[in-house]
Amino acid sequence: MSLVDDARHFATVAHAAQTYGDGPYTAHLAETAAILQNEVGVHDEALLAAAWLHDVVEDTGVEPAEVRARFGERVAALVAAVTDDPGDTRAERKAGAYVRIAATPDAVLVKLADRLANVRACRRDLSGDHIRTSRGERKIARYREEHPGLHAAIASEEPGDGERWLWEELGRALEG
Repeated sequence: MSLVDDARHFATVAHAAQTYGDGPYTAHLAETAAILQNEVGVHDEALLAAAWLHDVVEDTGVEPAEVRARFGERVAALVAAVTDDPGDTRAERKAGAYVRIAATPDAVLVKLADRLANVRACRRDLSGDHIRTSRGERKIARYREEHPGLHAAIASEEPGDGERWLWEELGRALEG
């Protein structure tokens, strides 16, 4: 089994009880990985595995040591970088992750693909019922508000083509 297939299977089992909108949580993980692979052109197995696993420590009972033992140091470092810290507010939870993302090679790609997948899901919610539409509008407004701070915190000084494209595509998705 490839590293990516193993990560997909592991994440599917770990997130089995969770949903994402009206579907399984793995829909979000699959979209995050697909953005990197199909839209950015990433073929790095560790990076794609991290896309599948990016929420596994934050949202399930999986410990960082388990990710490291099963998937290796690089995948574990990427997952750790994008994992929010405990905190009372969203800003507190994100602050440490932003520092780690900026310091971990390629973690910005995982974070931007994750955020883009989230914004696209919100856009899909805008065509739903009133509750879904309201939820999508609130989330997009929050992402728009956070965007300058996110960029200031994690943007690479010399971004590669993939990172540049993700920032541009995220900006377009936020504009609507």
